[in-house]
Amino acid sequence: MPTRLPPLATLQAFEAAVRHQSYTRAAQELALTHGAISHHVSALEERLGLRLFERDGNRMVPTEHGRLLVVKVRQALGLLERGFARAGRDEHVSLAVSVLPALASRWLAPRLPNFAEQHPDIDLCLDVRSGVADLAAGDADAAIRYGPGGWPDVQQVRLMGDELLPVCAPHYRGGRLPASVAELGDCTLLRNPWVPWEPWLHAAGAEWREPKRGPVCTDSAVLLDMAATGLGVALARRVFDDGDLRSGRLVRVLDISVPDPSSYFFVWRADHPQIDAIHLLRDWLLEQVLPTT
Repeated sequence: MPTRLPPLATLQAFEAAVRHQSYTRAAQELALTHGAISHHVSALEERLGLRLFERDGNRMVPTEHGRLLVVKVRQALGLLERGFARAGRDEHVSLAVSVLPALASRWLAPRLPNFAEQHPDIDLCLDVRSGVADLAAGDADAAIRYGPGGWPDVQQVRLMGDELLPVCAPHYRGGRLPASVAELGDCTLLRNPWVPWEPWLHAAGAEWREPKRGPVCTDSAVLLDMAATGLGVALARRVFDDGDLRSGRLVRVLDISVPDPSSYFFVWRADHPQIDAIHLLRDWLLEQVLPTT
């Protein structure tokens, strides 16, 4: 019977090319040639009458049409993958996922009921740690890492970037919040050695640089809790404090933010025995971040 649907292989090639922003890496993942991926994408573009990628140096960046289409393609592929995974699986699958503490508590945990509803046959075991789990050594089945990307010997996909902005409790200093960079200099600045103030201060045009005094905490979530008590002003990541801003527990100080130079990546081993379940988790994570990044 005639169909208007593209071949499944074409949709898989398109999705992988968007995820990697590289025909070469998409070909490696799918055990195809670079030319085969290019052929699949060209056929899809011709079929739709739309341009789906633009070259930017060595990267193949999806156009707006490509970014919108990949959402629908991932949903369709995910539905097929879930259906076949459940049909061929009699027992629950358990996945150990290494996650940074602040990301686990502030971003991932509130979303887990949705994952459990969509994938009742997959049990997630969160390995909350500050260090990097060695997937090759079996420390975890997969991980959400923070950094520049490019880790060797693992598959990886960028989930989201972030931005840095100063926040404090609305009652800090009796509600007399700093209205200028100069006034911020009279405040107690809470410090995290992993998130220096320097980039934000430079963007704000401050004449002073990294503070040398003030309370220090190495955990971003706890640092926000400290700020919420009225202890001082914290330089926060938007991913962690968005809920606090919406609830009014914290408020922004000045209207200046800077991009975080690092991003969050989902990483896994291509040869993992539970690769189907890992792909389901990967696709679900992408669904969580795509609308907002």
